[in-house]
Amino acid sequence: MRVAAPAILIAIGLIGLIVAGVVQGGIPELQVAQLLAADTAPRGTIKVHGVLSEIHSGERPLHFEVADKADPSRVIVVKCDRSRPDTFQKTYDIAVQGTWDAKEGVFVANQIFTKCPSKYEAEDRLKAGTVDGPIEPTETSAAPSTAAPVAAPSDGVE
Repeated sequence: MRVAAPAILIAIGLIGLIVAGVVQGGIPELQVAQLLAADTAPRGTIKVHGVLSEIHSGERPLHFEVADKADPSRVIVVKCDRSRPDTFQKTYDIAVQGTWDAKEGVFVANQIFTKCPSKYEAEDRLKAGTVDGPIEPTETSAAPSTAAPVAAPSDGVE
């Protein structure tokens, strides 16, 4: 019986992890063009990625447009009854989570995720191979140091 109790606790823990993973990771993610091209409107909560293209109302309730990154002519209207994020600016990458009202042609968001381009710009340019000049290594960089070695402090004895 002593062996059965830990096995039952482990099984319950694994089931809890699986359920939590499905609940948290089960939200479909689409680009704006994919949402607009869908034959049937997605049901339930979805996350849509794009670029903030227009802000009609920056005050609560927010009213704005999100364009597809690859085809900026593909746009969805978004309404959200939340406060404006600090990085809520035109041309910034954005993801909205909520439901798509195909009849009204409006995405009703309950969450907004923004990405400030300046924070990731150097990294993206490096990955794309469009770096104009050297990128300075940081403390976490594996690049070797180009600084001259520092001499140990002298104790006055030569």
